[in-house]
Amino acid sequence: MDEFDDVERQVRQIIAEELQVGEADVRKESTIEELGGDSLKALMLITALENHFNISIPDEDAMKIKSFNGAVGVVRRLKSA
Repeated sequence: MDEFDDVERQVRQIIAEELQVGEADVRKESTIEELGGDSLKALMLITALENHFNISIPDEDAMKIKSFNGAVGVVRRLKSA
């Protein structure tokens, strides 16, 4: 079973809400596409992450958010900047 730290739990919850899937369906190796995400949902996800974590995600980082791990990595890096 996957263990999630605080940032991962928050990102997991946001992904589940934005993509309208169960949190249990969002695993560390999940891709946004696997979870039913398309370009519009990805944009909504990025906005939700920005609002929740009070960060601004530049376009080059937004392109890295293709998976749960990608989203967590971007959030961690921008939160620590």
